[in-house]
Parts: sequence; structure tokens; C-alpha cells
Amino acid sequence: MKLGRMRRVVVCGILVVLCLSALPTVVMAVIAHSDLFGCDGCHEPHNAETLPGVPLWNGAEQTVTFTMYSSATFQGTIDGQPSGDSKLCLSCHDGTNPDWSPMIVPDQTFEGSELINSHPISFVYDSALASLDGALKDPSEASTLGGTIAEDLLDPESKVQCNSCHDVHTSGVGDKLLRGYDFGRQFGPDLCRMCHLK
Repeated sequence: MKLGRMRRVVVCGILVVLCLSALPTVVMAVIAHSDLFGCDGCHEPHNAETLPGVPLWNGAEQTVTFTMYSSATFQGTIDGQPSGDSKLCLSCHDGTNPDWSPMIVPDQTFEGSELINSHPISFVYDSALASLDGALKDPSEASTLGGTIAEDLLDPESKVQCNSCHDVHTSGVGDKLLRGYDFGRQFGPDLCRMCHLK
């Protein structure tokens, strides 16, 4: 009788250990950047840098000179260097910040010329661009996040920035913290199709 009870206690103990060891994987799949690094990954309550529009910024403006995206088929006008919130993202993801470099793996950084091959950032996405391009939805159309493209994905200057697709605060999903979708065969196209017609 005691042997059966002891066996149940051991089995229950093993199950608890297995569940606890799997917990970080489950949690990592559903939490935001701020949950992984804490708010102080980006914000600092004391001695914060002063950047307009950024409360309590725990970082420094990036100093890397980027070669911005360029394509013969791109109809927009891209700022000469990253602007808006993209500057904040790149203050760590430019790969030169010694405080964060050990925690940001190489495929999550952009060296100076690597913005050439990424999705364009720091450009105005408005009705005129959508009409000129012909393969973009008008920003007044609904996104799949509850509002319009302009409301959900563009910054106050109607620009596409890093945080148009990546959400570090609340809804970021998967390794890339994509807005509402984990990039992959099943959902990747849905994220792109919020703005692109094809």
C-alpha cells in the first residue's frame, strides 16, 4: 500500500518538474518585449536620456549612418536616415550598443548598409502613395487589428516605421514580435496583406 502511494507522489513530482521546465517556452510564446526585458530594457525611471516624445528613454540615439532602402519600383520618398520610433529601435538593433549587443542576436541587428534589403521604413504612406503604387491599400481601409491602417500601423506623421509591423509593448507575437501574427507560412501573408494587395 505504501509503495503505491510513494509511486504516485514520485510521478506527481516528476510531472510538476516537467511542467515547470516547459513553462519558459510557453510564456516566451505569448509575452511582449517589455515582459522579456522589463520596462527598463527601453525605459529608465532615473537619469533617462532626453528624447522628444519618448518617456524615460534608457538608451542613446543611434549614431550609425544607414544606407536606406532603395528600389526602382518603390514609389515613396524615404527619409535620409531612420526617423520616428525607428530611431529608437535601431539604437539597440544597429548592433553597436555595447550594453545590449550580448542580448541581441546577430540576425536581429542591422549594420549600416543592411536597411537596403529590409522592408522600407521612415516614409509617408498616404492615399497618394497607395494610388500611385497601385499595389497598396489606401491607409483609410481597415487593418485586421481593429482600426484602419493609418490608426493601427502608421506613426503620427503617417509614416511606416519599425513599429508598424513589430509591437514591443502589447501584441507582439513570435520571435519577431509581429503585430498580431507570427510570421510564417500560415500567417505571414496576412500581416503583409494588411497594407499590400498582393
